Parts: sequence; C-alpha cells; structure tokens
Amino acid sequence: MAFPVFIINGFLDSGKTTFIIDTLKNDGFHKQGNTLLLVCEEGEVEYNKKELIKYNVHIETFEDVDSFNVDKLYELTEVYHPDRIVIESNTMWDLNQVKFPSTFQVAQIVSFIDFTTFGVYYNNMRQMFVDNLRFSDLVVINRCENPEDLAQYQTSLKLINGNAQWIAMNSKGEVQEAFETPLPYDIDQDIIEVKDEDYARWYIDTFDHKERYDGKKVQFNALVLRSRKLPKETGVVGRYALTCCDKDMQFYGHLCVIKNELKIKSKTWVKVVALIKYEYSEEYEEDEVVLYPLSIEKIKEIDEPILNLR
Repeated sequence: MAFPVFIINGFLDSGKTTFIIDTLKNDGFHKQGNTLLLVCEEGEVEYNKKELIKYNVHIETFEDVDSFNVDKLYELTEVYHPDRIVIESNTMWDLNQVKFPSTFQVAQIVSFIDFTTFGVYYNNMRQMFVDNLRFSDLVVINRCENPEDLAQYQTSLKLINGNAQWIAMNSKGEVQEAFETPLPYDIDQDIIEVKDEDYARWYIDTFDHKERYDGKKVQFNALVLRSRKLPKETGVVGRYALTCCDKDMQFYGHLCVIKNELKIKSKTWVKVVALIKYEYSEEYEEDEVVLYPLSIEKIKEIDEPILNLR
C-alpha cells in the first residue's frame, strides 16, 4: 500500500505547527481518514494529542535524524494504518540522511518563511535556506504585512524555485500572491529591450506569463552554450547566476536557433534580437521558449557576466 506524504518545511517558529493544526482540524481533511503526524521539531506552539485524536490524528515525535529511519517509519505504518502522513520537518537535519520507505509517496511539499526573520536566514544560512525551498510545491511567506517589501527578493527567490506557488500571508491570516511588482522593461515595445541587470527577471517571467511573450521580439546580451546533446544548429543563450554560494552557479537560458554559417562557438558573448515562440518540448512535456534570431552580433564579455543574486 502506498501512503501519500505531505511535508511541511520551514525554520523554527515560521508557522508550520499552526498551519498543520488548522489543516488537521479541517472537516474536509480529517473526515477522509486517519492521519499519522510525524513531528521532527518542536517549537513554541505545541500539539495537544488528546484533542487531535478527536480528528483521527496519531502523533509520533522524533528527537534526531538517526531515529527517523526506514525501519521505524515502516513500523509506524503497520501500527496506525494511516490514510495519509504529514511530516513537520526539521530544517537543521541533514537531508541526505533522510530516507523514506518505498511505500511513502510525496504528494506535496509546503515551505514556510517567517518574513520578520527572513533576512537573517537568507544572508547567513543561504545554502540551508535554498535546500529547503528548491523542491517545494507551495511557499508561504508568513507574517508579511506588505507584499511590496518582497520585491527586492523576487528574482533570487523565483530562480531558486520557479515552479512553486509563492504566497504572502499577513498576521491576520490574509493571503495574496507574493510577487506583483512592475516589470523593469516595456513589453509593448516592438522589440522588448532587456538590460543586463534585468535578464533574470525577464527569464523568470517568460515561464510565468507565456501570454506576454509568445510572438514578441526581444533584445538582450547573453552567453552562448553549444552542445552535441542539443538539436542541430541550436544553442542555449543565457546567463550564469549565483543563487547561493560560489559552488552553486547555474546557467539560465533558452534554446536558440543558431545557423552553423554564423560560426558562433560555445562560450561566445552575443547581442541577440530574436522572435520568441513557445514550442512543445518532449523532454519537459510542456511548451518551452525557442528563440528565432533576427540578428546575432558577437560582443565582448559584459561588465558583470555572472548574475549575483546573493
């Protein structure tokens, strides 16, 4: 039997426990069967086991990552026969040591961020912060009274995980989309001119708002990477970015048609003016950007070639 697993991430006192309690007490949740709650971290808000048993919830607490092992987890499913498993994770644990039985199937990962302490963790514990967000399906930025305060972090956070849904929640529990800041370029121009410092924002937005760009023309500076693994007469044009530390440098770019007669080798800097089309990718099983150049001009390396998002 397979058990759907819901993982709730976040640093201490970010709002995980309150969210879990509210969810477990929801009629649409607890009336659908038994829940096994695995608590790997205890914060200021505590669970009332006697109360939660009324909602078909069985709680097991773990003191360290060594006790959170495959044999123990399998044993608990044999004891409680849950319909679902909810895990309140411990951000300080080494994720490489966390293993699940084959019967555990992760259904959703929700991560919480306390915006009042966000800067401390983001600036001083970046790698751990990134590790917990990278695979989240939903990210809740808690205790955020003014979503406009998130604007300065929009690009770096979305590059960490562009597939997640990001929402902001204030102290009253009111929810809204986290990122609604204006674009730094004019999408109504005949050719959208993207400055070097705005590349990451444009790159992210091509995924979030396909309707804005399909059939439009764009101009930007980028590095070309070519590989035999790519389709013939193509390359990827984009930028390297530091999302965490010096070892976590990734390339963010789009597939671009580059005719061989142009003699543009890999790792060449170019100024490209291209038509944007969205075409189905069998690899990703969805429409992806493909750039059809109107012109490609070789240029010198730009002043800040690496997007430093730290």
